[in-house]
This record gives sequence, structure tokens and C-alpha cells, in this order.
Amino acid sequence: MKILVTGARGFIGRNLIEELGKNKEVQIFKYAKDTDPQTLRYFTNECDFLFHLAAVHRPKDEAEFNKVNHHFFADLLEMLRSKKNACPVLFTSSTQADQNNAYGKSKLAAEKALKKHSEIINSRAIIYRLTNTFGRYAKPNDHSVVATFCYNIAHDLPIVISNPDRVLKLYYIDDVIASLISHINNDVKPYSDGFYRLPKELEYEITLKDLADTIYSFKAIIDKGLAPKNPDIFIEKLYKTYLSSVMLHKD
Repeated sequence: MKILVTGARGFIGRNLIEELGKNKEVQIFKYAKDTDPQTLRYFTNECDFLFHLAAVHRPKDEAEFNKVNHHFFADLLEMLRSKKNACPVLFTSSTQADQNNAYGKSKLAAEKALKKHSEIINSRAIIYRLTNTFGRYAKPNDHSVVATFCYNIAHDLPIVISNPDRVLKLYYIDDVIASLISHINNDVKPYSDGFYRLPKELEYEITLKDLADTIYSFKAIIDKGLAPKNPDIFIEKLYKTYLSSVMLHKD
């Protein structure tokens, strides 16, 4: 199977490609922003499945939201139609798609473009509305507050908490990747609203204060040459993420 992954060097893209690469029967087409446009046209002609992960989150110019998150995706779908390629398309949207901000509006417009494409060419449209996702390869001050806290605390840098009681809803990257990959060989049904998300037991909630305190505790025990005692699954996932930030510092 030939699988096209856009946003190949991004947070989710790197993790997805790493996991897909374990399957020797899969050929991965990797698209990043510096990939030649003609190469992308070849990819859209040949691919059997498309994971569209390319997006901007904190651009200097808000116009980039529409340019990348919506219009680039619409052009990509047009390429598929021009090749009569009705392969399944999985798009990682956001829970912000129903919010009145530039990022959310661009994601909502992209969702609508995919739904229209699916109707025109009769293909599977798989739309994930993801919440904050954490794990290895997430960039601090970009992808998630977890990445920022882990990186800054590991590096002895300050963190800023404007609302300590704010509750975060979090997904772990390995859980997200497993869910995304499940669609390659299975026709997974969406939730009643037509969107995909992780099951409730894989959505973790924590306040900003508790998150910071937990990550500071990781640093304290590592400095003593210890490890967390009997961590629950969420703390274990946070700890793995913190360790990846420590390794990033060593790199």
C-alpha cells in the first residue's frame, strides 16, 4: 500500500511515519512544505490512502491559517479528483473547529472541503477533531503546553501559568497514532456527530497547576536518580514525554 503523509516533519507526522515504517508492506510518500509541487502531484496520483496532517498553529500572519489549513488542503483534494483518485482521506482537524477564531475557522473550512470532496468522488472522509496532544517530538512553545512545560522545566527555564485552575483535556500521541492507523484496513464508524475522536478513557484531564507540579516532581526525582513509584497510565505517559525532553536537551 502506498500512503501519503502531509506534514511529514511535524509532531503527529513524525510519529505516524515512525509507526508506519514498521510495516514493510507499506510505501510512505512524505510531503513537507519544501517538497517539490510536481512530486506532490505524483504522490496524489499514486497514493492508496492520504493522511493530511499539514497545518499551521501559530503563524506570524493570521492569513497563513486560511492559506495552509484550508486552501492548500482544498488544492490537494482537487489534485486527487483530477487524477480520479478516490482513496480514503484522513484529516486531523481540531476541537477548535467550532470556535470563533482564525485557527478554528480555517479548520472548519477544511472539514467542509473534505466533505464536499467525498460527495463528489464517492470516497471515505475521516475527520478527527483532536484536543491537545502530547508526546515525543512535540515542539515547545508550539504544539502543546505539555511540551513547553517539559522542555522549560528540564532546561531550568521559567514557565508561565496565567490560570492555574484551567483544566486541560489531553490525548497521548501513541494513542492518537494507533487510532489513525486503524482506518487503513478497517471501516471504522464515526461518533454520532460524524467526527472521530479517541474514547473517553484515553482523554486525560488535569489542571495547569497540577500539570506543572507533576512535571517539576519528575525533575526532582530524576535529579536524585529515581523514577516515579507506581505511576498510573497517565502519569507514565507524562513521564515518558518529560524524558524525551531531557534527551532533546542532550542532543
